[in-house]
Amino acid sequence: MIGYLKPKVDDLRVYEYKQYRSFYCGVCVELKKHQGELPRLLLSNDVAFFALLLSSLADTNTVETTHRCALHAYQKKPIRLNTYTKFMADMNVIFAYGKIQDNLHDEGGMKARTSNLVYHRNYKKICKEYPYEVKCFEQYTKRLHEMESASCTDYIELGKLFGQTLRDMLGQVITVQEDSVSKLFDYLGQWVYCIDALDDLEKDAKEHAFNPMLAAYQEDKETFLKEVKQHINSLLLQIVYLYTEMEFVDYKGIVFNILCIAIREKTDAIYKRYHCNTCD
Repeated sequence: MIGYLKPKVDDLRVYEYKQYRSFYCGVCVELKKHQGELPRLLLSNDVAFFALLLSSLADTNTVETTHRCALHAYQKKPIRLNTYTKFMADMNVIFAYGKIQDNLHDEGGMKARTSNLVYHRNYKKICKEYPYEVKCFEQYTKRLHEMESASCTDYIELGKLFGQTLRDMLGQVITVQEDSVSKLFDYLGQWVYCIDALDDLEKDAKEHAFNPMLAAYQEDKETFLKEVKQHINSLLLQIVYLYTEMEFVDYKGIVFNILCIAIREKTDAIYKRYHCNTCD
């Protein structure tokens, strides 16, 4: 995952921020316990949020404790641990390894090759424990590379491909409100893919890297930005609607902050970089 799903800290209550951080640190501790130190370096805010989201919807045997790590050697930090923090820590390995493979495929270089060697053992371990989730992700990356090789410009379909993959991978641990939560993961995956492509558009243009939005952007910037804004706004509306339909047992304020405030502001901030008055 890419790290877009994180809260707007200024709008969180103090105790809510501490709760969010305790889930982030909890996933980090799970990574260290089951995968070692190095995989912690690629921990994503997205998977920490997914652990909190799943915990907010169902009663879980969440253990609240404290932990001291290398980054906070002089002060123990509160952490929360449950089945979701363990599962999402393991999923983080799949997402991180996939990102490494993308870098290796697109750029090569010593950094990508070294990362591939370092994380390969962790990935093989996850393959044995989660064959279905790994199969889902590998099918996604194979199809993605095929579409990239064909210079696919349909960013909506590519977003749907990632959304469905996220839905399938995480669907195995959804225990309540299955339909709504599955749809939420789908729409979040679509939003993440599209906003990442838009975020990287100018960089990819300079570096001549693949981006499904690039051809439309270069052909007619204003029309493209209107269309992509309309599509992403429709995804955000679906995400907010699903949030309003769900029933929460805890952490509702944090989920609201991320789904209804933070990702909207992140989207608007990326739009503003293009200075397109017709998109206002």
